[in-house]
Amino acid sequence: MSVTTSPAKPNPSPALLILLILPLFGIFVALLTLALETRQQSELAPTFAPAPPRAVVNFKAPDFELPLLDGVTLVSPYDYAGRPLFLNFWATWCQPCVRELPAFEEFIAEHSADENRPALLTINLGETAAEINGFLAELGLRNLPVALDINQVVKLDYGVQNLPTTFVIDGDGRVRHLKLGEMKLEEMNVYLKTLEEPA
Repeated sequence: MSVTTSPAKPNPSPALLILLILPLFGIFVALLTLALETRQQSELAPTFAPAPPRAVVNFKAPDFELPLLDGVTLVSPYDYAGRPLFLNFWATWCQPCVRELPAFEEFIAEHSADENRPALLTINLGETAAEINGFLAELGLRNLPVALDINQVVKLDYGVQNLPTTFVIDGDGRVRHLKLGEMKLEEMNVYLKTLEEPA
């Protein structure tokens, strides 16, 4: 009686194993190097926003006349002729808007003694004076100039689509910069400095 045995499986050659392992090792080294470079870049990244470009826009600011929170005083961008003006569009339901409001008040206080001090006007969209006054009181903000764009006509004139949006206007009434999203105090000072450069 003969017994049949299955043929022995050949062992892979060491050269073949090396050829299979080398590419995998190379991929591992490449991924490790990339991870380390990304970590180093994030550690070296600045903690403040980069300086804005010299001039992203350059057009005459549309005129308007809106009531302030007292419901009586009317305000226009041309009330600030000769001074830099930060014109901000916001609403109480917009979280980035709410976060930047204290920075605006701090910026105005910081520059109150400047000879050609910058001005700030925030424009609230579609909310009443009573709603806004109560909201500002909760935040502890007392010196924030707020104009009321109840019907959101000025918003359309300025082409505002997202909140918050801030226009940086020079002393000649020309919009020199457009900031979309939350504004930081450091950014405001950088924008202010760029207004000293020619448009």
